[in-house]
Amino acid sequence: MRIFIFTLLLLFPLASNAQSTTKPKTADPDKMVRKFAEMHQQLMPVVAVADMFYGCNISSEQTQFSLQNLIHNMDKDVLATKLSNCLGEENIASDKALNFGLQGCFIDQMSHLPDAQRKQRLLEVNDIIKLLPRAERQKSFTQCVNNQTLKYLNQD
Repeated sequence: MRIFIFTLLLLFPLASNAQSTTKPKTADPDKMVRKFAEMHQQLMPVVAVADMFYGCNISSEQTQFSLQNLIHNMDKDVLATKLSNCLGEENIASDKALNFGLQGCFIDQMSHLPDAQRKQRLLEVNDIIKLLPRAERQKSFTQCVNNQTLKYLNQD
């Protein structure tokens, strides 16, 4: 949150004197794009790990966390440790972790749907996950996390 506010301050400088006769400086569009890309690259792995932990956590019926809380408030090292503990013998590169990530991501993407429709779609997603080869699941997860990251950057 602080990074985003700091970025906003950098991207949209305030005029120090409202009655100034000089033109306010405009932000360099290339700098804005680079800064946004940097923020996106930093948040994407956090979102991916949060999705995996969220999916794993749901399947183990542990204490529930909101994805937003996991992404914005939980320390990334604590989040990684929680994921590792939830996965047990599996590692973050396993099919199981990837499937948990897909579930977590799609749950978030469907959060706007009514409960019954969301549950039905999640059953469909789980059936499709079982049929897709790993390369396709990985591409779907990457795209879903990318879209999620954009959403969470816009919420800051």
